[in-house]
Amino acid sequence: MANDAQKIRFAPNGGVFVAPAPNGLPGGTQLPVDVGDGKAVPTGYKALGYVDEGGVTITPSIETDPVNAWQSATPVLYNVKSASMQIKATLLETNQLTSELFWGAPWIPVKDTQGQETGTYRLDLSSTPELQEITLVVDWSQKGVLYRCVIPRAMISDRGAITLQRTEAQKYELTISALDANGSLGYVLTNDSIKGTGGGVTPPAPFASTVTVPGFATNDGTNAAWSARVAATGITSPATIKLLNGAGTAFQLQTTLNSDGTYDVTIPKPQTTAEIKVTHAGVDYCYTVTDKTQTGSSKTCTVVSG
Repeated sequence: MANDAQKIRFAPNGGVFVAPAPNGLPGGTQLPVDVGDGKAVPTGYKALGYVDEGGVTITPSIETDPVNAWQSATPVLYNVKSASMQIKATLLETNQLTSELFWGAPWIPVKDTQGQETGTYRLDLSSTPELQEITLVVDWSQKGVLYRCVIPRAMISDRGAITLQRTEAQKYELTISALDANGSLGYVLTNDSIKGTGGGVTPPAPFASTVTVPGFATNDGTNAAWSARVAATGITSPATIKLLNGAGTAFQLQTTLNSDGTYDVTIPKPQTTAEIKVTHAGVDYCYTVTDKTQTGSSKTCTVVSG
């Protein structure tokens, strides 16, 4: 087929999530079966937060041995010797989850002689450590194109060094390796048009949104606050609603919709014009409204991120 620049992919957005490995019990971790946008945390998982600018490296590999034969100067077959899948990321946030994963031990409250917690925590490093078994999910997306890699069983196989400097943040470098899960190392989910013959992007899950001004006939934004109503339908994952601040420099979160519904955004005085961003499945839609208009108009978002 012809060259197609629309098939070139980047990963400007994403997230890394962990949970205990599935134990087969009804209340245990359930592996996701749908793609994610890197923002919504899969049910039962916890987010590892910011990753450094190097992003996440996913490395599937196969090691083979050649099978040589008397009748041929080249191998006649390659036999699989081993297979592996590794995820490598350097975490930036320092919290209980990231630090316990890095050190491989839990934080324990230090208590005084009366058994009261002192506000100090202690993490004991064993000379014979036990490796924790986890489940890992990595999401990445570009606009409406979503990808998700799921590793059902994994362990941290390598750790980098923590560098303590005045001008650089602490970082937790982790290499996480897949374990066998009933003959599987993991799987990848996507809504990309992988099997399509044409270029372009598979559209995100169908949903619609509108912004209206219920009190447009009587509003006076110069002297009083007014409301703009956001209505969203067909939401298949949480959608966020944000309002551009008065300086026009950043969007501020108003609410997160977890189901189809409406939300009234309050625009403070003396603003007579407002811009509202609705984000769903990694795609942003922006609307501009005034205190005297009945229906908002779609537009290019003033601020690309945020």
